[in-house]
Amino acid sequence: MAMVQLLRSLALVWLCCAQLISAIQVDWESADSIKAAAKITATDMLRYFIGKQEDGTIGVLLLPRPYYWWEAGAMMGGLLDYWHYTGDDSFNDFVTEILQSQVGPHNDFMPPEQRSSLGNDDQAFWAMAAMSAAENKFPDPPLTTQPGWLSLVQAVFNEQIGRWDTSLCNGGLRWQIYEVTGYDLKNTISNGCLFNIAARLARYTGDKKYADWAIKIWDWMERIGLISKSFDIFDNAEAQKLNCTELDRNQWTYNAGTMLMGAATMYNYTDGSELWKNRTTGILNSLAADFFPGGIMKEICEEYAVCNPDQKSFKAYLARWMAASTKMAPYTYNTSFPLLLSSATAAAEQCTGGENGTLCGIKWWLNGTWDGSDGPGQQMCALEVIQSTLIRHVDAPVTATGGGTSQGNPDAGFNQTAVPPELRHSPATEKDKIGAWFLTAVMLIAVVGMWVFMSTSLGEWGGSSLAGKKDLSSSASTGNMKSAGGFWGAKSRGKGKEKVEPVPEILDLNESRRSTMTESPSRRSTMVGNVNPNLSSTSVLEGTPISINKKGSAGILSPIMEQKGFADSKASLPIYRGGDEKT
Repeated sequence: MAMVQLLRSLALVWLCCAQLISAIQVDWESADSIKAAAKITATDMLRYFIGKQEDGTIGVLLLPRPYYWWEAGAMMGGLLDYWHYTGDDSFNDFVTEILQSQVGPHNDFMPPEQRSSLGNDDQAFWAMAAMSAAENKFPDPPLTTQPGWLSLVQAVFNEQIGRWDTSLCNGGLRWQIYEVTGYDLKNTISNGCLFNIAARLARYTGDKKYADWAIKIWDWMERIGLISKSFDIFDNAEAQKLNCTELDRNQWTYNAGTMLMGAATMYNYTDGSELWKNRTTGILNSLAADFFPGGIMKEICEEYAVCNPDQKSFKAYLARWMAASTKMAPYTYNTSFPLLLSSATAAAEQCTGGENGTLCGIKWWLNGTWDGSDGPGQQMCALEVIQSTLIRHVDAPVTATGGGTSQGNPDAGFNQTAVPPELRHSPATEKDKIGAWFLTAVMLIAVVGMWVFMSTSLGEWGGSSLAGKKDLSSSASTGNMKSAGGFWGAKSRGKGKEKVEPVPEILDLNESRRSTMTESPSRRSTMVGNVNPNLSSTSVLEGTPISINKKGSAGILSPIMEQKGFADSKASLPIYRGGDEKT
């Protein structure tokens, strides 16, 4: 027994030593050392990308299930930051190809194959990547037929302000574009992304209309309480049933980061107005207190290991926007940079996972111990926080009149006015709903009347006895109950995003539709199934080992995916109602 215990102890010591040896070593005073660490982390992140096919085509599934399409857009944003911070253009052609492959038929980041789970925030994450490309003078698309980075952002902006819904909550964007789970919510990330985009477009173009919208979005979010008086940023409000009178008071890093960048950009746009300085400072102070215990960035769901796949990427966006906001509001540097540096140090020290010894987990606060998890979200978080420490070595984003080259189109986007009259749809009014229920009642009465008529006629003309009529009635009643059960069953709510029916090629982007919601919705439910809808076998960047299942399951990368599955549990955090208490 003593020998067994000794062997176990030696094995544990060996494992710890191996992790120390394999951890990403960084000299934080050396830009070259930080760049080398970022290169390792970015390369590991791209091992999860499965969208590039062996024949060169881009498949439908860009990341393995259960990861959603939007996170691939966020990943492109991380690689754009990587190029901006390091000057390494190794991934540039890849980034351009993927961004352009997802613009869709109307050059607005709405590819039809993604519509079953397409939210306003999903579309916006791709647009924010394009905005970074324009601001940082990323090489323009190589073909004149391809939309410019700026025009893509303007298209998304134009479409999303067309979805601004005043019928409920006196404004705000819904979470979802189509009638799927979450359509009833007006959430911070959808509205916050539009705020972020509007503020950055205002600064880049100098066009006041974008600034006006940024102000409008902020005011609405503040009015309904998504932005508290102490600048806590809450997650969402239910619109359909509660008219945004109750809030989900969970706080997430990406909400705070997205709003921080928008507010800091408005501070820059307004030449340092006191109003936007107070707002920027308020958000920064609030998030520093909420998300940096001991100086290390931490998500609310990490403590109890309930982060879902989406939430495991959220810290990437806080790191991204905290760093970028120091260029918009330089006075924030003294608060933000020390927090980013301490978090980056902790993140790099725990990147000891996998066979290569450099995969990163999500819990950076375990004193250099890898938490055993890995995935694109974890890698993206580590990449963004590590490379964010290079913010002191790069210039501020450009503007259209200050060095920018990206081609824009203020009228871009597929708007309601461009839809042929016969394909236009308007939101259902209360009178429409009453009329629909009335017609439904009439039809049900007609069906029952027909059944009574037919059963009576069968008894009189078919020679059936009274007992026979009862048997027939009993049978019919049973069938009716089953039918009724099927009717109500069709309205039962599911936990995941519901798949919508195919829509016309010309989409009505302003249509208001209704859906149900879960009681405690996490940002995304875990997707089920492992079938890769891509048409051919998956591949990744040259030199990355892969393992492909030829029978149709997801072609997932062997060193990473075969070590760990992707059965991430869905976070189930409470919805807090009433009062101003923090979670």
